[in-house]
Amino acid sequence: MKVELHDFWRKYVHHFRETFFLSIPVIIGQLGFMLMGFIDNLMIGDVGYIHLSAASLANSMFFFILVLGIGIVMAITPLVAEVHAAGDNKKVGDFFRQGSWVGLIVGIILGGLTFFSAELLPYLNQPPEDVALAKSYLQIISFSVLPLMLFRAGKSFAEGASLTRPAMYVVLAGLVFNVLANWLLIYGNWGFPRLELDGAGYGTLASRIFMMILMGAYLFTSKDFKAFRLLDGWHKWQTKVMRKILEIGLPSGLQYFFEVGAFVGASVIIGTMDDGSVQRAAHQIAIQYGALAYMVVSGLAAGSTIRVGNALGRKDFVSVRRAGMAGIGLGAAFMLVSAIIFLFGRNILPALFAEDTRVLEIASVLMIFASAFQLFDGIQAVGLGILRGIQDVVVPTWIALGSYWGISIPLGCLLAFPLELGVVGMWYGFVVALVVASILLTARFWKLTGEMIEKHQKVDNLAVML
Repeated sequence: MKVELHDFWRKYVHHFRETFFLSIPVIIGQLGFMLMGFIDNLMIGDVGYIHLSAASLANSMFFFILVLGIGIVMAITPLVAEVHAAGDNKKVGDFFRQGSWVGLIVGIILGGLTFFSAELLPYLNQPPEDVALAKSYLQIISFSVLPLMLFRAGKSFAEGASLTRPAMYVVLAGLVFNVLANWLLIYGNWGFPRLELDGAGYGTLASRIFMMILMGAYLFTSKDFKAFRLLDGWHKWQTKVMRKILEIGLPSGLQYFFEVGAFVGASVIIGTMDDGSVQRAAHQIAIQYGALAYMVVSGLAAGSTIRVGNALGRKDFVSVRRAGMAGIGLGAAFMLVSAIIFLFGRNILPALFAEDTRVLEIASVLMIFASAFQLFDGIQAVGLGILRGIQDVVVPTWIALGSYWGISIPLGCLLAFPLELGVVGMWYGFVVALVVASILLTARFWKLTGEMIEKHQKVDNLAVML
C-alpha cells in the first residue's frame, strides 16, 4: 500500500502543484467577481428583503442570458493554450483578434436581448412589487453586457497564455470601484441621489466599463504580448478562426446556459409559491453561498483547462489525463471543506443577508442542501473544464441538458408541488442532477484520454517497427 501511494504521489504531485499555483490568481479573480454580486446583495438586503428578492429575479434573468456569452468567449482559453504550448505565436494573435470580434458581436446581441427581456417580467407570475423594482434594474445592467464580454475575451486570452494574474488585479480593482459606486448610489452618500436597487445597477455598469478599460490597457501595453503582434490585421475577419472559436464556444455556452437556466427556472418557480418573496429571498441567500464556493472550483477548472490544453499542444497525452484528474481532485477537496462550513454555519451565515425570521428559517434548511451538493458541484465544474481543454464539448452539452432539464427541474417540480415540499423540493432536484452530471463527465474524460493514450502508444510502436 505504501508503495502504491508513493507511486501515485510521484505521478501526480507535479500536476497538483502546477494546477494549484496556476489557478490561484484565477480563483482570486473569480472570487472578486463573485464578491461584487455578493456585496451588492448585502447592501441591497440592507434596504429590504423585497429589494433582495427583486434583485434575485433580475439577476436570474440577466445571468440566464449572459452565461451563453461567457461560455462562448471562454473557448479562447483552451485554443490559445494549445497553440501557445506548440510555440505558434501567429495563431495566438489570431485567436485574440478574432476572439475580440466574437466578444463584441456577442455582447451587442446579448445586451439587446437582456434589455428587452425586462418586458417579460410581468408575465412570469411574480409578486408585483418584485417586478416593479426588477424591471428597471435589469434594463440598467443590460448595458454592462458589452463591456463585460470584451473584458472576458481579454481575460480568456491572457489565461490561455498562462498569464492568470493580470485579470485578477483588474477584477480586484473593479471590486473596490463597485463597492464605492454602490455606497454612493444605493444609499445616496456624499450628495449623490439615493437610488436603492437602481443605484446598484449603475454601480455594476460603471465597474464593468472600468474593468474593460483596464484589461485592454494591459493587453496592448504589456511586453508579455509583444511577440503575438495583437494589433496586426485587427480589422480583418478570419472566418476559419472565428468558426473554430464558435465550434468550441457555442456548446460551452449552452452548457452554462442549461445549468444556470435550471437555477433561474427554479428561482422563477419558487416566486410563484405561497410567500414567494420570502422563499426566493431564502433561496437567493443559499445560492449566493453556493455560488461563492463555485467560484473557487471554477478557478480550478480554468487552471485545469489551461494545463490540459498545454499538454494537448505538446501531444503529451498521459499528462493530459493526469492534469485533468489532478484538477478534479483539487476541486473535490475544496468542496468537501466548503460543505463542512455550510453545514455547521447554516444558522449563522444566512443572518448576514437578512433579519426576517421567516427568511432565515428557510435559508438555514437550504444551506444543508447546499452542503450536500458541494462535492458533486466541484467535480462537474472541473469536469466541464478539462473536457473543454481537450476540445470535447458536444457530449458534455447533452449531459448538462439531461442533468439539469431532464432531472433537476422535473424532479424539483414534482417534489415542490404534488408532494408539497416547496422550495426544499427544488433543492432535492439540484442535488440529484449534480450527482449524475459529475459521474458522467468524469467517466467521459477518463474514456477519451484513455483512447488518446492508446492511440499514441500504437503510433510510437509503429514508428519503432519502421
